[in-house]
Amino acid sequence: MSFFSNPAMDMQVTIALLAISMIVSIAVYVTSRNTYKALTLFSVLANISFLVNIGSFMFLSYGLIWFQYLIVFFWLPVNIFFIIKYFKKNESH
Repeated sequence: MSFFSNPAMDMQVTIALLAISMIVSIAVYVTSRNTYKALTLFSVLANISFLVNIGSFMFLSYGLIWFQYLIVFFWLPVNIFFIIKYFKKNESH
């Protein structure tokens, strides 16, 4: 479900969420100096940024249907793998 019916507004929401994801990821890196944690967090948050608008006309309007499939069928499983790997790595410490 999209926030708005306007694809341009959906794109602005997505870009704003991506910027927030970047800021949070940089803050995590600065505080923890853990590159893997920061990159995994950015990847997950960026994926969520796009998943919020997955049902909108943004992808169709801008000709990004292929990106919509990439988000759902590739990026999401990769993020799940990163999260599992992160927690398994932290269990051993």
